[in-house]
Amino acid sequence: MTSASAAHGRARLLRRRTIALALAGALVGALPAAPVAALGVAPSGSEVDPRLTQPLYVDTESQALEAVRAAKAAGNTALAAKLKIISSAPQARWVGDWGTLEQTRASVAQYVKAARTAKRTPAIVVYAIPNRDCGGYSGGGLTPETYPGWIAQIAKGLTDGAVSGSSRAIVLLEPDALMSDCADATRNRLLKDATAALAATGAWVYLDAGHSNWRSATDTAARLKAAGVGKARGFFTNVSNFNATSDEQAYGRDVGTALSRLGVGSAHRHFVVDTSRNGQATANGQWCNPPGQGLGRRPALSTAGYPLDGLLWVKRPGESDGACNGGPAAGQWWQQYALDLVRLRAR
Repeated sequence: MTSASAAHGRARLLRRRTIALALAGALVGALPAAPVAALGVAPSGSEVDPRLTQPLYVDTESQALEAVRAAKAAGNTALAAKLKIISSAPQARWVGDWGTLEQTRASVAQYVKAARTAKRTPAIVVYAIPNRDCGGYSGGGLTPETYPGWIAQIAKGLTDGAVSGSSRAIVLLEPDALMSDCADATRNRLLKDATAALAATGAWVYLDAGHSNWRSATDTAARLKAAGVGKARGFFTNVSNFNATSDEQAYGRDVGTALSRLGVGSAHRHFVVDTSRNGQATANGQWCNPPGQGLGRRPALSTAGYPLDGLLWVKRPGESDGACNGGPAAGQWWQQYALDLVRLRAR
């Protein structure tokens, strides 16, 4: 396993609930066909950012890709073809507290530069908030004293990897950080400062908004504002969860409306949805390796409708949620589960 893959293997989010509803209808560029009518037209006169028109970057380091290579080496081309359905899809690169500051900066720079050189959009998950996951399966993280310096190194990595002066990265800042019961004023301060530092590199920063069956839209909006969403592009939903895309779109609209009531401008109310494992959306409240789930719609950003920026694969499919339902430890590759996700994927 490469060091980057091993690092990501330790990253894992765990959160509750999902709703068993079908995915939204036909797609345009991997997005629901009616987002313009449903979500509203982008503000007039706004310039289209290349992030919304170019493909997302496919990471060359992932446990799924390693599994494909192993299957090919064993002569099992049929297995390799199935697993390639996962490895060939753009997925976010997770960056956490599993390396030195220098390694973190260099890894981010390399990843961003590779994506920008290929004229692709890189997506990064920043995941080392103090008291991460409130001490759950993905517990850990840095201290309030060391976190700002770590964020500064990520910002430098984004700048180091920039092409033509901008990283043009997608940054999902600390999934599971704001909706958790252990969120507090210290965490809000850290997130607000991190948002400002990362956005200053030209990155689009999105904050944690949980998912459609967790907090109310009003509660979520208040948490987002307290954590500095006014300096971010917006927020993300459904990370590492299984809720239907239609539910998440409706929830995202409601959160945006609530943010508007709190005085947050339209430029900071965009959102993205994690569709990595919601192809069936039948988890019925299970959050840890629920059986019978499938890959969701392939990730893509789009100009199809405001405020939805697109669908992403944030949680890497095939990596376990934890030692539950027969799975290995959190973040470990679970091949049978990966194959089930492929078999039951959204078509």
